Amino acid sequence: MVTDSGVKVVLTASATEMSDYYNSPFVAFVAGFAKGPVPMWLLRKIIYPPIQRNYDNRAKYAPYGLRKVEAILLENGFSESDVAVVHPDDLGTFIGPNTKVVGISSMDPLGMGYVSKTYSSLLGGGEPINAVEFRKLVKHRSIRTFRPKIVVGGFGSWQLERKKVADDYGVDCVLIGRKKEKIVDIFSKAVNGEPLPNVVHSENNPHASDDESMPLIRHAAIHGAVEISKGCGRNCQFCTPTMQSKVDMPLDIIMKEIETTTMEGSSNITLVTEDLFLYGAKDKQFIPNKKAVLKLVKSVANHPGVEGIQSSHISLAPVACNPGMVKEVAEVLIEHNWYSHSKKAIVTSETGIETGSVRLMRKYMAGKMLPYKPEQWSEVVAQAFGILNDNDWYPLATLIIGLPEESEEDVAETLELIDDLKDYNAFYVPLFFVPLENCLLMHKKGAQIDSLSEIRWELLIRCWEYNIRIWGDTFLEHRFRNPIIFNAIKRIVIPYSAKMAGIYYGLKHGNQMKQALWRMATA
Repeated sequence: MVTDSGVKVVLTASATEMSDYYNSPFVAFVAGFAKGPVPMWLLRKIIYPPIQRNYDNRAKYAPYGLRKVEAILLENGFSESDVAVVHPDDLGTFIGPNTKVVGISSMDPLGMGYVSKTYSSLLGGGEPINAVEFRKLVKHRSIRTFRPKIVVGGFGSWQLERKKVADDYGVDCVLIGRKKEKIVDIFSKAVNGEPLPNVVHSENNPHASDDESMPLIRHAAIHGAVEISKGCGRNCQFCTPTMQSKVDMPLDIIMKEIETTTMEGSSNITLVTEDLFLYGAKDKQFIPNKKAVLKLVKSVANHPGVEGIQSSHISLAPVACNPGMVKEVAEVLIEHNWYSHSKKAIVTSETGIETGSVRLMRKYMAGKMLPYKPEQWSEVVAQAFGILNDNDWYPLATLIIGLPEESEEDVAETLELIDDLKDYNAFYVPLFFVPLENCLLMHKKGAQIDSLSEIRWELLIRCWEYNIRIWGDTFLEHRFRNPIIFNAIKRIVIPYSAKMAGIYYGLKHGNQMKQALWRMATA
């Protein structure tokens, strides 16, 4: 029961992370865009509405990492009545004089991630929605009134340390890493009124996967997230997870968490991984283990209550390496699809193209295409896209603009690759290079919009022209089912709005930005 005195430990995340985005995981990318003049209440209503609550106002679903912290605490001396996982809107109900600590999980608290850095700068240079919501959370009236300790963790917690803003935000401890002993220690000290260290790095080796035994989640995560593997091991220098050795979760552990998830009303399951196709693979050349992948996917699909299955990430080399595996996996996932294109069921997952440059592949990500060679990368990508599309699998593919020492010739090779892929169905997300924490390129300079050359603008524009051409009608059909409204939006509202936006953003970023928006309006 919640009383006026409050709950001892409150766990939460910003409003952008405590939403299921109307059951569409990929729409969450929008939280990295600049807020602009749109009021927060409207953004919450149309993009990231609050997650459902239980009868006691606790969050029905929450980010997977927050569910893991909850499980760690419940396994180590804290009771269910001591710990409440809640949406920020409900902090006033759960924080009181007896509240000792508020734990906040954040993926991108200051808007320093790839999507935020790219699309906040493209959309006028304003503060990303993620950053606005995080600041609003840590400044919440109930936190200011009762002054519990604030502990911030999660994938993006490093941003507070790098920018040295923890004190300004009133954060008592920044927790970087996921070792359960450190998590228990920090929360126990906070509850007992002991001093907290300003920053805790809870992994001795940031490049090693945390392979300790983690407790099972006690309650369901947003989008039915269940981790099937962590780390990657391909050693791409721009990325943090790829620097970690891959560790697969045992199938019985995965199925227990899926049981918890379905029991709490979630019929959709997101398989959280850096690469679904490498689940169970032990080969040093990253040869897929088809038997293990199929057993996993079929076990999840056959579990009572599972209706939708979504894999968070795949890589392209295993697709080219084992087309038969892709076909059999797709047959299962199509029967449990979340997405459609032109009213046809499809499968989709995030993947990385990053560049078409052989030189940059060899320099920064020589393990990305194993068992193939860097010289074969463009061929591997095209072959993989063909195999995926043949099985109604439409990838969401990232490309990086402005890798260190990237030349005009490197960008030209990427444009050539994109042109080779023009007949396939995919969704491209071009991103500025960002030096993430604990990656080998973390001390390099990130790409900036003001330094984009003409050919880099061309890559950005061409990707989004393609996206609009392939996905525009499907996007509008999902939102405007009346054909009269659909045609009015498509033929009048969008072109006119793009023209006006082109003028506005052209004044901010110059003629390149204006031409980009005008070209996309007629895509």
